[in-house]
Amino acid sequence: VHHTTTSPKMLVATRVIALGALAPTLSLRAAPAVRRASGVRAALATEDSKAYYAIGYNIGKQLADFKSCEPAELDDMLAGIKASLVGSEPEVSIAEYVPKAMKLLQTKAEAAAAAQAAKGLEFLADAAKEEGASQTPSGLVIKTLTEGTGDSPTAAETVQVHYEGKLIDGSVFDSSYARGEPISFPLSGVIAGWTEGLQLMKVGGKAKLTIPSDAAYGDRGSPPAIPPKATLVFEVELLDIVKN
Repeated sequence: VHHTTTSPKMLVATRVIALGALAPTLSLRAAPAVRRASGVRAALATEDSKAYYAIGYNIGKQLADFKSCEPAELDDMLAGIKASLVGSEPEVSIAEYVPKAMKLLQTKAEAAAAAQAAKGLEFLADAAKEEGASQTPSGLVIKTLTEGTGDSPTAAETVQVHYEGKLIDGSVFDSSYARGEPISFPLSGVIAGWTEGLQLMKVGGKAKLTIPSDAAYGDRGSPPAIPPKATLVFEVELLDIVKN
């Protein structure tokens, strides 16, 4: 929920940037990533093969920029990665086709972001219609689940919360519940939707915050967990206002 960078607890693994992975000097870390969606795969008959598959799957989860590619396109990338790693000569001009690939990925990313934005606006409108929900001028929708009885924090204060964050498809991208402990942070250091929404709560309360992308991670998103232009849904318990 941090405003400028993703919480280190939320995204522990380092992101492998897609355009960097396309550069002529491909990183070894990027190599297994495409294997996840490829039709070419090992039988996973040994413990070693399963371990390498697990590495590939984990890296594949980080390569959000490639999610819009078709399986056949991923197979083409896999072929290029393998050729580079085994020392084969490229079958195409790298100088000519890497820029073309970058343009293809950019076009796919723009289309995916536009679709995400449209779905997010529709989801936000539906959330605002829920019984007990209200929408602020910023677009934030807040629905009280449990009334609090304590004070409301200011933007300058630090709060302790339990929370779960989801995309509009219901997939969980972050959860203090899953980690088994609440978290404390200054309201001035998180996304705008949190800064606004938590000030509308009272200690002891629980609410659902549906946050438009402009008040969350915006056009860039926070890969790999949060795509560009994503509307986000948080259930938040305001446990305490932390006094210095």
